[in-house]
Amino acid sequence: MQCKECGEGARDETLRYCENCGAKMPPPPPPGTIRRTSTGVGALTTGRTRSTAAARAVAVPLQDEAEDTDPGLRNPAQPKAPPYDGPVWLAHVPAHSPSMVGLGLLGVGLVLAILPFFAGVGPYWSLVVIIGGWLVAARELRDAGEKHALVDWVPDTLMRPVVPAVFSVVVAALAIRMLGIGLTPVLWLGGAALLGYDQYRKVFVGQNGWSRLFEPRALLRGTAPVALGGVALCLLSLFLTWVPIQGTGKSSGPVPQAPPELLVVDAPQPSDDFVYGLIQESYDKGWDQPLSVCMELLLLAVLGLMTLRPEVPTPNWLRFSPIGVVVLGLVWMLVNGGLLLGPVLFLAGLAATGFAAVYGAFTREA
Repeated sequence: MQCKECGEGARDETLRYCENCGAKMPPPPPPGTIRRTSTGVGALTTGRTRSTAAARAVAVPLQDEAEDTDPGLRNPAQPKAPPYDGPVWLAHVPAHSPSMVGLGLLGVGLVLAILPFFAGVGPYWSLVVIIGGWLVAARELRDAGEKHALVDWVPDTLMRPVVPAVFSVVVAALAIRMLGIGLTPVLWLGGAALLGYDQYRKVFVGQNGWSRLFEPRALLRGTAPVALGGVALCLLSLFLTWVPIQGTGKSSGPVPQAPPELLVVDAPQPSDDFVYGLIQESYDKGWDQPLSVCMELLLLAVLGLMTLRPEVPTPNWLRFSPIGVVVLGLVWMLVNGGLLLGPVLFLAGLAATGFAAVYGAFTREA
């Protein structure tokens, strides 16, 4: 093939411009064309070879190097999950949920409570935590689109927002009851904090969240701070001694299988000290009295009712329920307490809470 401008022959027929003058070269003849040149046989052979190569190139389609060979993308019924881009510490957590981490901490606390030298919340509340945690875990996994044989069969009616909300409050109450020094209180506080933080974002905040029903800032207005301080004082009193400590003092009597003139003189015990009795551990605290956690939940419910927004429709008797809780608390204190600092502080807290309850019941518009 020669250039039309300068007549120079091209060494490479694939070039579109002349190597000598730069003029545009004529298009090459189609593959397989016989050209009359001095090397005609060679040209014919070369043309046939190029024709075969071109046919093979057309028969074999080129594969895009950027094509994703993931079978999940080829099957629209199995879409590929988007990559996780959240916090690193949640990368390997089921559903990537802080609530699942909190439930794990609570589970460790419940397992350690089986051992005699770790504190626990008792069999009843342990069962409540297990059932509530199972429902919350099922809700978290279902919201994340993950499947598990233990929770897939849970009905949707048990996964309403009220379930994690109430469970978070119960866990927070149990965490307060478990306050102390040791590993178990740390596990309960950590689990309650993670669970409350996560469920607050998912259940309370938002246009459809519970923030449309409750306003926590209402506890800082009017007489609500009085009730808030009263409930805090009641909870603080439960960490003190409630049951009068029996002092032994001195006593005398005959020793069995001994001469009658031999008498027994009891040595004074450390429990005779009033200060020691106030801080004595284990069996005589307010938390160790029957239904102490139920009493705590009732007092927290009083604060919850005080945060209820005025525009929320409620039955008329509901505004008098805080007064009923105060009366129940008074009866509970008289049955389980004695004339010690713990019950006295509890009574003072009930008085403050009762004042705010009565004021709110008779001043709120029906």
